[in-house]
Amino acid sequence: MGINKRDFGKGAISGYGIQLNDLSCGNVISFITKHRGVIQSLYPETEMDDMLGCLYHDNKISANDYESVLFDHGMDFFPYMVGLVLNIDHGTTGFLGFVGEEAFGDCLLWMPQYPWEMTDYDKNLTKEELDEIFAKLLDELGIKECPRYLSLYYDDYPEDFKL
Repeated sequence: MGINKRDFGKGAISGYGIQLNDLSCGNVISFITKHRGVIQSLYPETEMDDMLGCLYHDNKISANDYESVLFDHGMDFFPYMVGLVLNIDHGTTGFLGFVGEEAFGDCLLWMPQYPWEMTDYDKNLTKEELDEIFAKLLDELGIKECPRYLSLYYDDYPEDFKL
């Protein structure tokens, strides 16, 4: 699952997670290749070999514009894909990818949904298990940080809006 700009408003989103900044195109390629079956099931219309070819080309010329390549091939932004893949791989509903806004960059948060929407796995997931999932993902994406509690503040009021 993923979340981007809200329909005008102010607010905060809090959860346990990681920033997805400074990703290399090569690590994005590795993630997509490793989870190709799940990603293909999420985006059945995408010609995966063509999309991966474009990503390999960008990686070769040291471009890191992987979001544009994904979007051009009918896929969502990378943080969304990561959240969806983790949810499917682990039978959860709590991983949400967020595309960066003015006040924060791309990130992935563990934010379990309402209790009636949570899976049994969500309800029983311990912090240690969650840290293991994040550790594998961080290693896979080449990110050198630890998961932490994040509060993301957004302000999407139009400039001419009066409170």
